[in-house]
Amino acid sequence: MKNKLIIFDCFGVIFDEIAVRFFNKHFEPAQAAELKDKFFIPADMGEIEYDEIFVRMAQELKWDKEYILSEWNSLFNLRKEMVPLIEWAGERADVVLLSNAPSGLVERLFEENSLTHLFLHITVSANVKMVKPDLEIYRHCVKQMNKEYDEIYMIDDSERNLKNLESIGITPILFKDVKQLKNELESILEGG
Repeated sequence: MKNKLIIFDCFGVIFDEIAVRFFNKHFEPAQAAELKDKFFIPADMGEIEYDEIFVRMAQELKWDKEYILSEWNSLFNLRKEMVPLIEWAGERADVVLLSNAPSGLVERLFEENSLTHLFLHITVSANVKMVKPDLEIYRHCVKQMNKEYDEIYMIDDSERNLKNLESIGITPILFKDVKQLKNELESILEGG
């Protein structure tokens, strides 16, 4: 039996994408993308704390911070059907998480939703001061397992985050929906 590692993204796969939805609701696509990067790349890189994002957003956008936080927090939606799929995959392969996120956010959400046990290791960009699609963060994530793998897969909803992974031995899987992912994982994990 082959030694396999499955790496899951968090937002857009396990939880609905939040930042994109928030900014797209309030701004045209080009401006939404620019603002998302402006506010979140520093937090994802660990340069600022999670709370500071909302302080900066309130100041720059001239919006009430509590309004922003209220709307933001209402967008956290766990795709519950992912939980049994991750559990199933974890019985057949090593399963880890790799997420671009501010420090503490993924950990809090996983604790609140009892998800931590699903993963052998969790790598959050802010904690390692690297973000996807930098290939070094994928290498770091795999290295944390201290194990050699015959096959490694990365599941992400962003094509940008999946580019060039094959050059470092990781097979990309673009997440579209749970059914599609289930079919792909069944093929990978039951196919030998």
